[in-house]
Amino acid sequence: MNKVAMTLAGVLALASGSAWAAQSCDANKPATTPTSRFKDNGDGTVTDTKTQLTWRHCVLGMSWNGKSCEGTSATYDFAGAQDAIAELNAAKESHRSNWRLPTADELATLVESRCFKPAINLNVFPYSPESGFWSSTENEGVVSERAVVIHFINGGRYIANKNQSWRIRPVADK
Repeated sequence: MNKVAMTLAGVLALASGSAWAAQSCDANKPATTPTSRFKDNGDGTVTDTKTQLTWRHCVLGMSWNGKSCEGTSATYDFAGAQDAIAELNAAKESHRSNWRLPTADELATLVESRCFKPAINLNVFPYSPESGFWSSTENEGVVSERAVVIHFINGGRYIANKNQSWRIRPVADK
């Protein structure tokens, strides 16, 4: 394997969330997602008092034990993400049947811009891998089917092929 291939493999490992490092935050910058902005609903979900959206504490595939997330986060292609959301609704997760994939703009409201690796408030979302998360925002005008992913290594927006596998952070309207 040449140096370029090894470097690319390292970047892909980091982008996929398989390379872990401690979260880094700049304490000199104000928090964009302060813990006080989120109301714990006592059922594994929190409501963002700014957007009025309800989020699971844990990524899909994991469950909330009252203090943290347990299990293994799952990844899905775009069609599989839609199926997983349908299953979540059928199971009435947290007594709800209105779970959905967030839009890219909604998912971006969770980005903690003063932090990276991951760029999210770990007090509210205690297990958040440095990974991309599907949004429902589809990218029109390209040959292959694509959708927007918010990548929580740095909070950036990326266009992903719908056959790629990413994580899900379901959202529900209040």
